[in-house]
Amino acid sequence: MSPHAPRRRRLHTRAATGRVTTIELFFDLVFVFVITQVTHHIESHPGWEGLLHALLPLTVVWWMFLGFSWLTNAVRPDATVIRLLLILAMMAFFIMGLDLPFVFDTDGLAFPLAYLAAVAIHCLLFLTADRASARTAILRTAPFNACAGILILIAPYLPEALTWFCWAAAVLLLFFLSPMLGGIRGFVIEPHHFVERHGLIVILVIGESIVAIGIGAQGPVAGPTLALGVVLGLAVAAGIWWIYFDGDDVRAATALESSPERRRELLAIYPFGLGHLVMVIGIVLIAAGITDAIHHFGHHTNSWWLGCGTAIFLLGHAAYRALLGTGRTTERLLGAVAAVPLGWATSFAGWAITAAMALLVLTIATADHYQAQPAPAAD
Repeated sequence: MSPHAPRRRRLHTRAATGRVTTIELFFDLVFVFVITQVTHHIESHPGWEGLLHALLPLTVVWWMFLGFSWLTNAVRPDATVIRLLLILAMMAFFIMGLDLPFVFDTDGLAFPLAYLAAVAIHCLLFLTADRASARTAILRTAPFNACAGILILIAPYLPEALTWFCWAAAVLLLFFLSPMLGGIRGFVIEPHHFVERHGLIVILVIGESIVAIGIGAQGPVAGPTLALGVVLGLAVAAGIWWIYFDGDDVRAATALESSPERRRELLAIYPFGLGHLVMVIGIVLIAAGITDAIHHFGHHTNSWWLGCGTAIFLLGHAAYRALLGTGRTTERLLGAVAAVPLGWATSFAGWAITAAMALLVLTIATADHYQAQPAPAAD
């Protein structure tokens, strides 16, 4: 071969191994902004319509965000081109977050267009995967992602009933028809990386709830009342963290690792995809409820945010544990049943409902922790 002959080489990528990379964590920070926008929209638009206007876009963003978690599980982002495309995708997600409050208006074109851009980048990046089955799998699923974006794009221009139908159809297309018809066989699931990535997303979402506590506490100089509100809000966040992270990450990785490849793909969709979405929605409502409780610390508050958010999170984590077989669910199910009436009963004051939810989640966390500890060896 002549030394001057042109060289052709395919972009080299390799599957994820070991720990999550810093660019993945950097990428995940954009999701915090999306969560902030959703929480703010729920706070400023109380009622079912405002809730759905926030949670439906969040569901669509979560699906595509989940897609990038699958991507970096199959394609390690070491190459310069991969990193640059991930940064472009970050920009698309940030634009989705900016436009999220307006996505149901005819002026809200930025959200669906940014979503479709993220779909295109996601597909392009997946085509660089070393594993041929992953490249084939993305070609089967990308049309479903694109069709959901088109439904969202046209929805604001239709009558209200058809607008809601388009959004419901988009969610159904992504979470049910895409796995069933498009198929998920062929995607790479590296257990330890996959579990760590989802755990980091959860910790970032919990971090946003702490930011919500700080925003709710802004105002006059801090005094005993405000300090008590902050302490109680942080206690709720701590309980949520403890419930999720008390050994479940290690057990989840073990469950994934010991599963056959086909079951591993299904576990990645249901306990991690749907289960984590339910938990994220619960944490968003908890953050909105804490903010409202601090604003109404001495009088009536919107109890359904904090009580229902706690119940939703506990149900999501119970489903996550049950599907993976990683631990007991009894305490979580009982806590979910108790959270809503307990929230209603203590809605006479913000401090009361925050204290009740903090006591509930910390009780579940500590009971589960001691139940999971091995018995001391006999002498």
